[in-house]
Amino acid sequence: MKTTTLRILGIFLAVMLVASVGKSQMRSNKFGVGASGSYFLLQSDYDKADPSFGGGVELSYSLMEYLSVRSSLGVAFLQASNPLPPSLKTTIVFGNLYLAADLIPHGDVNPFIFAGGSGMYFDPRTGSGVALTGDETKQMKGTVVGGIGFDFFVSEFFSFTVMGEYALPFSDRIDGRAEGTKKDSFQRISLGVRYYFFDQEFITRLLKALEERYK
Repeated sequence: MKTTTLRILGIFLAVMLVASVGKSQMRSNKFGVGASGSYFLLQSDYDKADPSFGGGVELSYSLMEYLSVRSSLGVAFLQASNPLPPSLKTTIVFGNLYLAADLIPHGDVNPFIFAGGSGMYFDPRTGSGVALTGDETKQMKGTVVGGIGFDFFVSEFFSFTVMGEYALPFSDRIDGRAEGTKKDSFQRISLGVRYYFFDQEFITRLLKALEERYK
């Protein structure tokens, strides 16, 4: 038991040492979990897009050196207005799944491009809370999403991520109106923080890198 405890402690110290002094990062086979806050901008048949905010949970997993899967689960409140009432406030609950190309996967800053899809529940209402959809309107729709982002790695375990994405829903009722000249869509800019877990393969590679570095 004592030997096992010392071994685990040794591995932990080795990981922390490499994470603090290493000039490059190891990204493959790492699972990240975090949270984000987002700013949304709605394009609709309303004249003005008002400031809209949301937040959620962010997940990621590095499949291989330059390829990762990312997911975003959250809620947002999209707002818009006309010169005259009523205004719009649409609540959306979304689950996004992306495939991302990591351009500098071992760098302290990793730019990436991504594309994917989303399942989205939406509930458009006036600013006073009056529902703008009837019983015949399905409020669960899919969405095509894509964009660019940057991971800023503080260490092997923590990163900050900035993302900008464009979402095109398979519905023109995000604003509660099927008529109109504009196709409903929205942009999202998010800032998130993420903590990374690693598997046994990662530990093996990390210890090997440590051995090579300090021969």
